[in-house]
Amino acid sequence: MKNLSALLLLLFAVSFFNQEVKALEIPSKYEGIWAYECYDAPYPYHEGTVLIANKDKSTTVKLTFKNGQSVSGKNVKIKEGKLSFEVYVEGNMVKTVLEQKGEKVIGKANSPEGVMNLVVKKKVEK
Repeated sequence: MKNLSALLLLLFAVSFFNQEVKALEIPSKYEGIWAYECYDAPYPYHEGTVLIANKDKSTTVKLTFKNGQSVSGKNVKIKEGKLSFEVYVEGNMVKTVLEQKGEKVIGKANSPEGVMNLVVKKKVEK
């Protein structure tokens, strides 16, 4: 009976740690420098880069627009494989949700001007 209890405890512990490892793998697919296009957005916000990093078990997002201005993402979350965050642009909050589809990431940005479609592609480092 003790052997059966020990085996069940071991199986439970292994499954718990296995789930934790899977959770840590999710951010890695978003990490890196990405080029984004959002032609529904006004100039200079329609093109730029997105830097996604994983520091101290939390994901950070930094957007740099075509004019060189940059903003940091707030409330960054990865849930069910989707990356969501908020940025403040010209005093307005823009909620963004991204999801990876093959080599690119697609998503939507919800701003006071309405919902805008985004296409984000991984930048090749030289």
